Amino acid sequence: MPRLPLICLALLCAAPLPAAVKVEKFQVAGADVTLKVPEKPAPGRPWLWVGEFAGHLRTLEDGLVEKGWHVAYVRQVNRFGSPGSMKVWESLYDELHGARDLSPRPALLGISRGGLYVNAWARLHPDRVSVLYLDNGVCDIRSWPGGFPLERKGKGSANDWKLYKAEFGFTDDATAQEKSLRPDAGFAAAVKAGVTLISCHGTADQVVPYEDNAAKVVAFWKQAGGKVLLFPKEGGDHHPHGLPDPAPLIEALVAASK
Repeated sequence: MPRLPLICLALLCAAPLPAAVKVEKFQVAGADVTLKVPEKPAPGRPWLWVGEFAGHLRTLEDGLVEKGWHVAYVRQVNRFGSPGSMKVWESLYDELHGARDLSPRPALLGISRGGLYVNAWARLHPDRVSVLYLDNGVCDIRSWPGGFPLERKGKGSANDWKLYKAEFGFTDDATAQEKSLRPDAGFAAAVKAGVTLISCHGTADQVVPYEDNAAKVVAFWKQAGGKVLLFPKEGGDHHPHGLPDPAPLIEALVAASK
């Protein structure tokens, strides 16, 4: 293996390493929480609340932390934004806003099935949201995990569909489809409260088709006169999430949260 010149080695040794992001771990209501903490909180103490897959968009999360944001996640796996999961979210909100004085209006990030959690919170508490950011987000349970044909047919997940029915107490497919919320339902108050909607999505998503999910929410937001920011990825599938360079998304989140 070739040896580096001494001057190159010296430069490598002198180069500053990226600062490690401070992470706190604790529990609320018996659920595990991870909280990324900035060295110096930005004015207003803004924060990003991740619905699922915390750390998946690490460069975006850490970029926000560098700007003084906290980033929070509470583990509620396989609960699909159910009323029970929202009770746990209430506990985390009380801790972060009530006890730690973070902003009363966090930005919400819904990656894939995480969209179900952030949508549920925005419906329940439109005054406790600044941004609803859906990233190839699930918005219609019939599309995923149901896999039923709507405008398009996603791949679905038979096991997750069973888990969803059990969590919500549905005994059969027909009841689950009939009683599940439609993507554009229940958001009027969020639009009225000035919540900004962001959608970052692959236009050829085979798992969570945009047309059957976030597109329905986007159409409602626009029709109701709300603020919408779109980051389409032409020909993109379900993965990868986010953007190769997260800077535009970070800028949008910061601007919309002020």
